[in-house]
Parts: sequence; C-alpha cells; structure tokens
Amino acid sequence: MLSDLQVKNFALINKVNINFKQGLNILSGETGAGKSIIIGALDLLLGARANTDIIRSGKEAAYISAFFQPEELEIINQILSEAGIEKEESGILIAREIRENGRNRTLINGQLATLKIVKKISRYLIDIHGQHEHQLLLDQSSHLMVLDAFIGDKIKPLKSEIKSQYQKLLQLRQELSEIEIDDSQRARELDIINFQIEEIEEAALKEGEYEELKEEYQTLSHGEEIYRVVVELISALSGDDYKDKGIMDRLSVLKNKFAEIEDYNQELKELNQKFADIYYGLEEFSFDLSDFESSFAYDEERISMISDRLDLINTLLRKYGEDVETVISYLQELYQKRDKLENVEEKIASLTKREQELKKELTDKSKKLSQHRKESAKNLETQLKNELQDLAMEDVRFKVDFKEKEISADGTDQIEFLISPNRGEELKSLSKIASGGELSRIMLSLKTITADLDQVDTLVFDEVDSGVGGKTAAKMASKLTQISRDRQIICITHLPQLASAANHHFLIQKEKGENRTFTQIYALDRAERVKEIARMIGGTKMTDKTLAHAEELLLMAE
Repeated sequence: MLSDLQVKNFALINKVNINFKQGLNILSGETGAGKSIIIGALDLLLGARANTDIIRSGKEAAYISAFFQPEELEIINQILSEAGIEKEESGILIAREIRENGRNRTLINGQLATLKIVKKISRYLIDIHGQHEHQLLLDQSSHLMVLDAFIGDKIKPLKSEIKSQYQKLLQLRQELSEIEIDDSQRARELDIINFQIEEIEEAALKEGEYEELKEEYQTLSHGEEIYRVVVELISALSGDDYKDKGIMDRLSVLKNKFAEIEDYNQELKELNQKFADIYYGLEEFSFDLSDFESSFAYDEERISMISDRLDLINTLLRKYGEDVETVISYLQELYQKRDKLENVEEKIASLTKREQELKKELTDKSKKLSQHRKESAKNLETQLKNELQDLAMEDVRFKVDFKEKEISADGTDQIEFLISPNRGEELKSLSKIASGGELSRIMLSLKTITADLDQVDTLVFDEVDSGVGGKTAAKMASKLTQISRDRQIICITHLPQLASAANHHFLIQKEKGENRTFTQIYALDRAERVKEIARMIGGTKMTDKTLAHAEELLLMAE
C-alpha cells in the first residue's frame, strides 16, 4: 500500500503531502488543475525518464518521495539486500531528486540506489495505468504482450529459451551470409590474402628485431666519428711509441712523487690514496677503451644490409600494423581467413545443417509455447467477458485470434483481440469497432484480471473512465469498489458516480498567490465531498438540485 506521497517543486506543485489509505482513493478537480501531475510524479519516482522541464520555475530541484507498506515486503527486502541496501521492517521509502544541473539522485530507505533497482521492486509495489494505455490496446502488436502478462511466470522459462535460441539462429544466418559469396569474389579474396601471407612470411619477422636493428644502425651509421674520437682519446691517454708521453705516463710520475711525501702528513696520505684510486680507475678505463677500439668494426656492407631490412619492416608496418607484434598477429588472422575461404563449402554445409537443427528446435518449442497460449487465451476470454458484463456490456463477445507467423524471438504466434460489443455483430478488431468508453472498460477489466495474478498492492488509474457515463459509470464505480476491497485503488476521475464511491476523496485545485499559480490538494470531509460531487454534476454553477443529487449519490454509495 502507498501510505504517503510528498511532491515538492514539481510542475505547478509547490509542496503537497498526500496521506493515502486502503480502499478507493479518488482524486478529482477541474480540468487543468493538475490531477495528472500527481500520476506523473509517481511515474517519475518509479523510474520514468527525468526531464528538467518538470522542475518548478525558479527552483533548483524537484523532489518526490513515497512510503510504501507492501504485502511482499520480504521479497522486496531480499532484492534490496542483494543490492547492498539496508532494509526497513516497517516499509519502503523511495525518494528521487531531479536537479537543474543534471545531478539527479535516487534513494531507497535513505541510501543511494539505481533506477534499475527501483524498477525491479516497483512491480511489487504499484501498477500505474495511464491514458496512453488505451492506445496500447489499439496496437495489435501489443496484444501478445498482454496475453503473456496474463499467463505469467508459467511460460517465462520457455520464452527465455526461445529468445536465446532465436538470437543464435540470427547469428548463424549472419555467418552464413558472410561466407556465401560467389566463386569469382572468393578467388579474388584468396589472391589478396595469399599475397599478404607470402609478403609477411618472406620477411620472417621476429619479435624485438626491429628495435635491435635500429640501435645497431644508429651505432654503425656514426662509425667514422666513433672510431676517430676513441683513437684520439687512447692516444691522449697512452701517448705514441716515439716521443710524446701520454697522460697516464705523466700521472704515473706524479703518483710516485706524491708517494714520497705522503709520510710527512696524515692528510697527504689520505689524499694520495684518493689520487691512486683515480689513477688506477683511469688506467682500467684506458684498457677497456683499447679493447673497444680493437673490436670495433666499421662495416659499410652491414650498414647497407640493416638499412634494407629496416626499409622492409617499415613497409610492412605501414601496411599491416603499428609494430612487429601486430603484423605477426595479423598474419595469424590471414591464416584463419584463408582456411575459411578454402573450406567454405564444408563450412556452409556445416552451418546449414546447424541452422536446420536450430530451426526445428525453435519450431518445436514455439509450438509448445503456442499451445500454452491457446489454452490460457480461452481462460482470458472467459474472465474478460465476465468482467465486461459487470461493466454494462452484457452481450459482449471477446476472442483471442491466433495466426501463425515466421519464427521470431517470441515464437510463431501472431494474435489479435477481436470484440463484438453488441448482440448480432461480428467479431472485429478492437481498432475498428471499440469506442473510447469500451476501451476504458476493457482496460479496467484487463487490469483487474492481471492485478489478481500479480498480487500488486496498489492500482493507479488516470481517468480510466474516459468516454464513460450514465449507468456504465455506476457499474464502473461498483467494479472499482469491488476491487478496492482487496487492494488499494488510486483513481483520477471526472465522474460523480466514481467520486461518490470513494473511501477517501481528495480535491486537486489550482490556486493563485501574489505572483505565482500553484496546485494544492485537500482531503475532503463529507460536507466538502457533497460540494465537490455537486460541482462534478453541474459544472461551475452549484444549485440546490445538484447538491441534492450529490447527497443522493453519497447515500447510495454508503
């Protein structure tokens, strides 16, 4: 049950708090007062797409919250626990904040939540029937959805299997279409693939090779300069074999002289040790440099060979990938493509066989699903006929018409609701024969039936009485009263017959302040109800006669 609804800064609403109760809750008011705004706020709270246009002008955010006390609280709490949301033993508090800056928030029991979770638990909380659902009945493609909703969980596993297998069938057919090409096209593709494979294979690429070759090329391409500087440094360190002494020779003489004076002073001894370390380090460097010079080979042929190899690799990189590893990976893809093209006949035969098998499995399961639907359709026809007879359609006939279609994700059934509202008339499509009032009664009847199946606590109707009046309105009021004995009903209406049947009556009224217009909601006592029902009967002008009629309607309802 929906206990409390708070709406703030939403469209024409500044701030309203509504305390709904068990039974039939009626919302009435003049056209344009904002009755449907309440339903819109509820719809938005439970996961509908948010638009900043609904935020009241001059405000930064709209706020909606509702407290529910559902029968299925244990199931809902289990869903919340799995989502990491702490449960409340007394009920469920859902809140949603729509902000101008787009930073919207949804909370369950005061904790941040996703709209996905809200939508998941809302099916146990409330079922909203808006005026657009009349059009849904006129759309034949929606009739199968209505029938499946009536059947319920019994067919869900089978429907899920069919949907999954149908997706596999589509993927398989897509694969077949991709490989079923003519021989000349296949030959052209094979020529291209074989050329690319041969070009990459001849290169015999190795991982890491490109980087090693670039480093070697960098060294060899500056070989002359490297050799000149190394020889010059060796000559400076070692001198020549004739008259010039090198740096090492001169340092050796100075090292010996320094050794002669080190005993005269402790600090000199320490400095001499440092000098000796530098000397021997430089001597080792000189030996290493000489070894490098003797092993260094400046090979012009090697440079040319590396240059050609790098050019080849760069050509392959421009064609097939950003690095050697990518080109090698692409080569593996080419092997697979070639195998597929070379073995295409065998592949086509295998896929075709699998397609036939999958289609047969789908056909068998679709037949089974169709049988379930046809059995349940008879039950729906009976129940709906009984409901419509209670709503002043005594001679109505209703039929679920089945036709077979190509296999799809929902099976092979194409159905359409046919109706004959009056005795002696042929069964025809809803869209061709049903009036607005008849559509309202059919939708109310369907909601009554499916609500029994879903065991949803609260049903919300937005002007379900559209196109209805007179005796039919009284019958509809009786039906809503009957339903409200087992569950909570919230109904927006313009009919006095429905308003008089209310257990709780709310008036939605547009009022003007100094600078703004806003919507206000009032819970009516009995005297106020008489006046409101009289207004609904007679329009803006209230007379003793309309007041008396309103009083009579209330007495009859009581």
